[in-house]
Amino acid sequence: MVCKMYLEDGSYRVRGTVRSTKNPKKIDPLKNAFGSHFDKLELVEADLNDKESLIKACQGAKYIVHTASPFPLVAPKNEDDVVKPAVNGTLAILEAAKLNKVKKVVITSSCVSIYVTNDRSKVDFTRDDWSDPAICSPYEKSKTLAERAAWDFQKQ
Repeated sequence: MVCKMYLEDGSYRVRGTVRSTKNPKKIDPLKNAFGSHFDKLELVEADLNDKESLIKACQGAKYIVHTASPFPLVAPKNEDDVVKPAVNGTLAILEAAKLNKVKKVVITSSCVSIYVTNDRSKVDFTRDDWSDPAICSPYEKSKTLAERAAWDFQKQ
């Protein structure tokens, strides 16, 4: 856990985002994971669907590690419930980083953004390889489209 490592060695201040700082179901696992270092972790409320909350959460940050993405245990009835927050949230983070003059942004993605194709024999992948959204599950589609959006944003 990279954030815990930074808290332990004191090399960086760490700010994390949660939808609610008052929800014990979300906060207690963080307390357990970070142990004695939890008090060094700054938690702020933000939501992938709320651009302003993300802009505010990024204020004063030098670096951002964007790991958030909807990950439903059961496929949603409406794929937009997963795809839109993944894509729009990634773009909002990038826009917030640009507005706040953040030095670097790391976006964690997934192998599902490149290997869901009709060609199952492929074993070598490049930056030109993408999953085919037409045959992806909602989660796979969300990761593929969010990463593509990030690459497109970076080209601007």
